[in-house]
Amino acid sequence: SSIEEIVANPQYGDAKTSSAFAAAQGVKLAPGESVTLTSVYGKAENIKDLPKIAKIVTKKNFITGKFQRARDMMNELTSKVETHTASKLFDGTIKQNYLDNSLRGGMPVILGELDDEARSSNADEDSRLKVYHVFSRIHGDLERDYNDFNIDPTYFSQGPGNYRDVAQNRRNDVVFSPRIGSFVVKQFLSFIQADGYEPLTVQAYAYQIENHNEASRVASLISSEESTSTVIAILSGGIFRPGQLFSLFDELDVTLKVSKQRAIDEIMAIATESPMALYGSGYWADHWEYYLDLIEAYTSIYPDGEESLMYDTELRYFFSTATVKPRSQKYVEDYTFDGKSKHILQLDATVFDNDKVKEQEAFRNVTTGLVANEANWQRTGGPGNGRAFTSPAITKLFLLGLMKFSMRDAYGMGVEYEGGRPGWNDAMNGLAGMVGSGMPETFELSELLKYVLSVVKKFQRPLVVPSELADMVDTVNDALDELLASGYEDSEELTSDVPKELFKYWDTVASARESYRNEVQYYFSGDTVEIAAEDAIDMLTKWFDQVQLGVARSMKIGSKGIDDDGTSGLPPSYFSYNVTKWTRTHEKNDKGLPLVNAEAMAVGVFPLFLEAPTRYMKLIVDDQDKMVDMYDKVLNSGLRDDQLKMYFLSADLTGQSYDMGRMMAFAAGWLENQSIWMHMSYKYYLQLIRGKLYDQFYSEMRGGGMLPFMDPKVYGRSLMECSSFIASSAFLDPSVVGRGFLARLSGSTAEFLSIWRLMFIGPNPYVMNDDGDVEMQLIPALPMWLFEDKETAGGEGKRDEDGNLVVSYKLFASIMVTYHNTLGTDLFEVEPTSYIVTMTDGSTVEVEGSKIPTETAVKIRKLLGVETIDVYF
Repeated sequence: SSIEEIVANPQYGDAKTSSAFAAAQGVKLAPGESVTLTSVYGKAENIKDLPKIAKIVTKKNFITGKFQRARDMMNELTSKVETHTASKLFDGTIKQNYLDNSLRGGMPVILGELDDEARSSNADEDSRLKVYHVFSRIHGDLERDYNDFNIDPTYFSQGPGNYRDVAQNRRNDVVFSPRIGSFVVKQFLSFIQADGYEPLTVQAYAYQIENHNEASRVASLISSEESTSTVIAILSGGIFRPGQLFSLFDELDVTLKVSKQRAIDEIMAIATESPMALYGSGYWADHWEYYLDLIEAYTSIYPDGEESLMYDTELRYFFSTATVKPRSQKYVEDYTFDGKSKHILQLDATVFDNDKVKEQEAFRNVTTGLVANEANWQRTGGPGNGRAFTSPAITKLFLLGLMKFSMRDAYGMGVEYEGGRPGWNDAMNGLAGMVGSGMPETFELSELLKYVLSVVKKFQRPLVVPSELADMVDTVNDALDELLASGYEDSEELTSDVPKELFKYWDTVASARESYRNEVQYYFSGDTVEIAAEDAIDMLTKWFDQVQLGVARSMKIGSKGIDDDGTSGLPPSYFSYNVTKWTRTHEKNDKGLPLVNAEAMAVGVFPLFLEAPTRYMKLIVDDQDKMVDMYDKVLNSGLRDDQLKMYFLSADLTGQSYDMGRMMAFAAGWLENQSIWMHMSYKYYLQLIRGKLYDQFYSEMRGGGMLPFMDPKVYGRSLMECSSFIASSAFLDPSVVGRGFLARLSGSTAEFLSIWRLMFIGPNPYVMNDDGDVEMQLIPALPMWLFEDKETAGGEGKRDEDGNLVVSYKLFASIMVTYHNTLGTDLFEVEPTSYIVTMTDGSTVEVEGSKIPTETAVKIRKLLGVETIDVYF
């Protein structure tokens, strides 16, 4: 049939999914000619709007103009990480990763800049300034239609995102936009709940204007006389987001007498802000693991702000509508898969708490029907009463450390998945049911305790904690003292059976955790207890030491799998626990299965996973010999894909129980079953450069382990675009081995940006001098081949007027920095000899030595009139 015949036929839309096709008829093309068919997709709020939209989009050159604007916008956004090296592909990969990272984590913009004072301040210094992330959304993976996303069709558009995704992808926001200050850190620490968990979904910030007089003042300032009353009603009508305001302005025919930008700046300057989130489903074991990355990024730019952030910043506790069950309500007796025996599973670990829902209902507005934002924060007192309870940031980190310390498994090794969900690897979704635990969380716990301990030691200030938590602290410390007094020590050879002393300690501490959670399930009392710095240091040191004993113990228990007898010297990732003795509680769960109390346990082991050595490297990052040893062991283990010269996410899983989770349903080499999981591989490479294993890191990068240095014919897609996973050599079909699948807005981009930051800026661009003032230093980790690559076509380097090879990049998304390599060698931890800072007015500041002094350093951080920085090595 011709196009004319198809169009002439009747079209019926009933019981059909809407679809459309673009076609052309009557077109004759001469040799070399072309025709472009353009399809426009979108969404309209009302079908009556379609004719108006169609009239606009079919105007001559409309599509061409929009296409060019899209290209221009991409160039504008990615210019913030403009990089010039001898590798053009590498330079482009940085831009693509920055763009993709922004689409998942969002791109921060600062609103409320009304005057020069605001423009010369950061968001911590001027309360009028508000940070708002645009573009953020969940994945948006077009190759998996179930992985959908929502994004508002408004100005300042943003959609909700998954907790771990947003936390990771905002890791370096303060590095690219230093004027946001501690915004991201405070946002995520606010989400820590009283029970030590976090919600699943992070939503856009919401705003409210509480002062009616201020709302009236701003309304008259920004709108016409006829629209002022309408704007007052909008601004005083409850919480809002920036894009919603403009939608309402359009719907209600509001006339502004200032620009949209000035209007939103005036509004946001008087608004109060509040982070927003939703519980979602289950409590994931890894959400807290990304806080230290956020804090480390912040303190690398604001080391002078650490004490104020930790001790003088009061944060609320998020209030989710779910409660973690005690063990007696989730340890379930059931038959094994073959029906021949019985075992204990951990099932339905969390429960949707209707009493919490009722508590939130007390904040429902009878007029609007909406629940006020106050319902999302845990309070003191009774239903609908009391205030939102707050604690300093350091207290919330201390609470988090205690909760995770109390969640260590019966052998004192991994952190239990007692909230019903595993860590990021949700294909291990059966592990929680196996009474499982994870060493990756333990390694992060070690780092958390070490950080909190360092802060208390540094500032010697007391910890003010909720009285309920103080009671739990006492019980945990008493149990630990009893364990130490028992004289228990690990034998050289450990059996799978948990020693009685360790089991008793575990049971006591877990009971203390459950008792604490029961006390704060709905409210805090509001009472606090002060823990002296000396006492806090003592207990944190003991907890830290216990975690190290657990790490050593895990190395003895080890892993087990194909060609793995547990003696590889690599840390294991996961354990399961078989309850070998139990008593029934005489109660049953919702499915009629008996509930039990555990009285003895034995540990089970799994094959190796890349995540454990990756996170373990954080513990040994300052020990070069240990880092090299761990790298060599990973290289020569079952985690290495020798064919692709990459690293498997897991070793061979053949023979493992399907109880582990859905990963066992995948073919080997595909998805989470022994594939190359790009995000985890990039995490591993990041640890190499963090640990200053420069030769190994760059060998892995150029050897094809990282983009853009893979073989494009094998990878099968753009060398600048990350994939979710790469089919490994374990996959049976050789035609797809090495090919990237499921391009998505993944955490790989966050790791790549962290790598770029260490390569070009260094780990700590701002440091404190002996006088307590902040200074700036740029110490890159750049190989010579990024200055000039004689072995690669197009790898010619650029030189300055003195003939020195140079590379350049944009610092803080604004200031072009040029490194002059007078040494003609790799710049690995080489300190600069001098700087020339050029201001926007043409003046220069010349600095001799490796550090830029305070006055100029602060101007650079605040982006005050700084054009370029030339650094000489």
